[in-house]
Amino acid sequence: MTYYGYMGKRLDIDLINQTTEVRGLSAETLSRWVGGKGLAAHILLEEVHAGVDPLSPENYLVFAVGPLTGTLAPLSGRMIVGTKSPQTGIWVDSNAGGFFGPELKRAGYDVVVLKGKAKSPVTILLENGKVSFHPADDLWGVDTEETHKRLKAKFGGEDYRVACVGPSGEKMVPMSAIIAEMRAFGRAGVGAVMGSKNVKAIVAHGNQTVKIFDPEAFLFNNKEAYNEIAIHPDTGGGRQRFGTNVIYSAMNELGIHPVKNFQSSVNPHAEALSEDTMREELVVKDKACFGCPIACSKYSTVKKGKYTGEYSEGPEYEDTWGFGSQCGNGDYGAVITAEHLCDRYGLDSVSTGNTIGFAMECFERGIISEKEVGYDLSFGNTDAMIHMIHQIGKAEGLGKLLGHGTKKAAAALGQGAETFAMQVKGLELPAYDPRAAYAMGLAYATSDRGGCHLRSWPIAMEALQNHGRYDPYSIEFKAEYVKNEQDLVAIVDSVGLCLFATFALTARQLVRLLYSATGLEAFKETQDVLLTGERIYNLTRLFNQREGVERDTLPPRLLNEEMPDGPAKGNITPLQDMLAEYYLIRGWDEQGRPTQEKLKELGLA
Repeated sequence: MTYYGYMGKRLDIDLINQTTEVRGLSAETLSRWVGGKGLAAHILLEEVHAGVDPLSPENYLVFAVGPLTGTLAPLSGRMIVGTKSPQTGIWVDSNAGGFFGPELKRAGYDVVVLKGKAKSPVTILLENGKVSFHPADDLWGVDTEETHKRLKAKFGGEDYRVACVGPSGEKMVPMSAIIAEMRAFGRAGVGAVMGSKNVKAIVAHGNQTVKIFDPEAFLFNNKEAYNEIAIHPDTGGGRQRFGTNVIYSAMNELGIHPVKNFQSSVNPHAEALSEDTMREELVVKDKACFGCPIACSKYSTVKKGKYTGEYSEGPEYEDTWGFGSQCGNGDYGAVITAEHLCDRYGLDSVSTGNTIGFAMECFERGIISEKEVGYDLSFGNTDAMIHMIHQIGKAEGLGKLLGHGTKKAAAALGQGAETFAMQVKGLELPAYDPRAAYAMGLAYATSDRGGCHLRSWPIAMEALQNHGRYDPYSIEFKAEYVKNEQDLVAIVDSVGLCLFATFALTARQLVRLLYSATGLEAFKETQDVLLTGERIYNLTRLFNQREGVERDTLPPRLLNEEMPDGPAKGNITPLQDMLAEYYLIRGWDEQGRPTQEKLKELGLA
């Protein structure tokens, strides 16, 4: 079989015996699951048994690229890591860009599956269809930044791309990330699973090429896509200048940006942490992932204040929130320091910032005392915030508990802490308060990996492109919008493109890219591809249902406590009516379980 858009190979690595097996991927499998997220979900549901301990050797860690990864398509540097999460106990796929995904594909593989547990720390080198194992005892305990430097020097330079865990992943801190070329596979603990397998790093290098089904059409479709991205006011304008922080001021003005663990929507530090402040005082240069004309990464250094000299490949909007207003902080230097520390330890920065803000509210309420912690954990204490990141990364002191996330920490602390643990299904919420944008609440509640804005981001229509139809304080049209976007994003995460592509390109344009690259008949029509996205989203729902997920909900604060201030003052999130409509549109029952009729329609029963 000739593969177009794919390498056509799945690599299984038995870590216990340090053996490998290469399997071919059939056209039927690729047509049903595409790649990336879809293929990983299929493998995990079929081959990992229900109830498996996420940190046991029986769990899989799946690295999967898509058919557009590493091609000429714009924003095609993406890939996913899929597994059962040690933080949430359910499905997680974590998506990252940069250069590791394209290099993994050039090394010869569409999917790499890690099984078992190595007897001692190991680095795996994938190079042009060959696999070798290298002792990593000397790297155990080394941070991710230094690990990259040493492995590149060892194997041959910058063209050798690295994905590794830091000290937190080695200690199996449940909110640990995998850091690849300073891009993060964050959220829900994929780094802890990699650490549990005694794998310090995977290094990829190759020069194999990706064949394209219809090169002429593919080039034409790419030209159209690049033009659309260039003329769009976000991807060709604001995001190029400010990165993900392009929305910072708008979120503040609309009362969507949470303050002090979602206790307020009025941010006293809005100007100090604005996108203009970032650009004027911190940004040194713009950086881009593979094949990306946007260059949303803003390499920044701190030039004044107590954190002078610190740097990061951000700051990202979520981190400006998480280590800014979430923790009552207005010092951008502290934000950049915190973000850089998370990268070095290998921590998911969204969960880390959210959890520290939660701990600060516990301190404010007297649930945590200074005597217990050893220092003042008040909102605004940046020294305490930085210290807590070290404790979480090292699994020491209170950080050992907080590293499990707010759901488990709240259960251990008690005294009502569960009511203001800002998480869904055990995963911490990011920087949007759904009391000011109702559909975001539905998107949080129904996300397949827990509290997440990257399965559906209705903020774009509720707040940033509001033409009257999507009133942020109305439930009308919200269920349909969230469902449709989740299906589309499932495809985007499977083909290997960045989500930002959807800001400028239509579904039809994405499908034209996919079909001209692969030539698979299943990818020829937009409606068929979107149905595949629906199939993938239902597949992860089945995975979660198998692991005990029940009817979706939100944190009590968002359902019961009125917004105390700002433009959305007096609002709560009207989840139940939106949820009932969403289940109906999805073809799920009243408890959120896919019906037999829906499963048959999607070819899942």
